[in-house]
Amino acid sequence: MESEDSFSEIIAGLDTIRHELEERIQAAEPTKDDENDSKKSKEEPDSMALEEYLSSRLHQIGEIANEVKDVKGLRTGNGWDAAQVIEYVCKIDPVPIKRAVDIAISSNRRFIEKIVDSLLHRKSEIKLVGTPTVEFVPIWKVKGFHECYYLRTDAYKIKVNQDVVGVEVEGKSRDLILERKHRSLVPSVISERFQRLGAFLSNESKYFVVNDVTELAHRRSDGELIVSGSGKKLSSDDELALTSWRSKRIFDHNELKVKSARIQVRESAISKETLLETFRDQVIRMPERFKQILNNRLQITELKRVYVPLIRIPIQKGLVPREVILNGTSGELADSSLLDLFE
Repeated sequence: MESEDSFSEIIAGLDTIRHELEERIQAAEPTKDDENDSKKSKEEPDSMALEEYLSSRLHQIGEIANEVKDVKGLRTGNGWDAAQVIEYVCKIDPVPIKRAVDIAISSNRRFIEKIVDSLLHRKSEIKLVGTPTVEFVPIWKVKGFHECYYLRTDAYKIKVNQDVVGVEVEGKSRDLILERKHRSLVPSVISERFQRLGAFLSNESKYFVVNDVTELAHRRSDGELIVSGSGKKLSSDDELALTSWRSKRIFDHNELKVKSARIQVRESAISKETLLETFRDQVIRMPERFKQILNNRLQITELKRVYVPLIRIPIQKGLVPREVILNGTSGELADSSLLDLFE
């Protein structure tokens, strides 16, 4: 009777957790994967959802399931289906085109030429030979987290007082074990003989082990992924250099207009689905040891596609034409490391 009462308390505790998880699951929108998993759970007993598992345990008190390594369980959150994730598309307004042209021309003049031109009040021989182009290139940013509730088995080591010589738990006698301390100055053979003679009358600490303990555990991992439209990963510093100005949400490419410049919009080489799949591989960290996965939640908290401007200025010095590329966000000359991010 005492054993059944103890298990009843465990089941009551798990049942409380079940109600909490149900409330969180109801708040999430169902996905196609959820429906598929629901069908699988009816066909495969080993992939029971949380409620089915706890319900079965009410009729199988004390039964320990076999260790299962298959990742099966109820999936919640919007991260399993790309169609459930809302994408925000934004743009960064470039610096004024006139300022960009002045920077491009000034960057191609030597320091002495700048002084002479200033003293003689003459115009530079460097000139603009075409219409500047603002090229908007995309950057993806996704943030989210993965968490799961799962069952695992373990054994507990419980220490007892020094004067204890016997323990009974749930109507069963438990073997006490001496926690032996290694003494480097005393040979191990002699030490073991003294320990056997002293047995439980010694002052060394004692413990007993409770096996086949079922634990309900929780694991969570957060992640962030920033990539260029070509699929190259960007650091937080790269993102800051390109999106340091306030971004504006847009709904159509027609909103990517800049006065006195032609517009080019570079399409992303990676899709939204591919991006989220890469993020899943990065953020999902399943437990190394478990009996059964009860709940998998993958939540995308932010998904943005930001179009950042590169300004291309066609100039000519003498008979030599060339193109100067600027970081349209800051107005600085684009270096090779910046251009490599979009190749």
